Amino acid sequence: MATASCSSFVDTASTLTNYARLGLATQNELPNILRELLLIKEPPHLLEAHLNNNSYLSRNLKAHEWNIISTVRTNQYDEFDVPLMYKIIRNLNLVQSPTQGWDSPTPPLSTEISEGDDIERIRRIRNELVHRGNTNVQDPELANYFSVFKDLASRLEISLMLSNREFVSKMENAETCCIDNDAQQLYIRRLKELAENETQLVKSVAKVQRIWLL
Repeated sequence: MATASCSSFVDTASTLTNYARLGLATQNELPNILRELLLIKEPPHLLEAHLNNNSYLSRNLKAHEWNIISTVRTNQYDEFDVPLMYKIIRNLNLVQSPTQGWDSPTPPLSTEISEGDDIERIRRIRNELVHRGNTNVQDPELANYFSVFKDLASRLEISLMLSNREFVSKMENAETCCIDNDAQQLYIRRLKELAENETQLVKSVAKVQRIWLL
């Protein structure tokens, strides 16, 4: 598995390993940033009441999301994924809206660096990587992604008043640590499963909507 002890090693030969590194960041480090933000801004014991009192979330969260939410008192936000955390952060107004608004057709510009802008970046990049399909990631592309990851991690450390490099060091490790074959296949398989599950969910929602329109 990926280990910090190998952090000086960079595999520049394998584009598939680079893809697995993006999977590691997508599945572990980006969600963990949002989990930490929620722990600070929305104490777990208050979440269910706040969701039930929110007119949008109380009506629009799915059954599987409520099942995850039911674990919050015992597991905190450990089971929450990026889409669910994004919904909660956005609709409970836990941070100021992104400069261009939530889910804008245009992604945040490099000069737009508020908490909301970085939450929007996390969601967009996560979705982009989950549904990417192409498993070949060249070194320059990997470096570009991790530059964005480390920049937003640094800003959120500051805005959340966390220890210096608490997020950044984990991003650096994800970018450079040794990844054995088992770990590589795990991260790649999980990306594929996420894409398939979300595609199926979209199809199911569309089917229900068509039925209601009949």
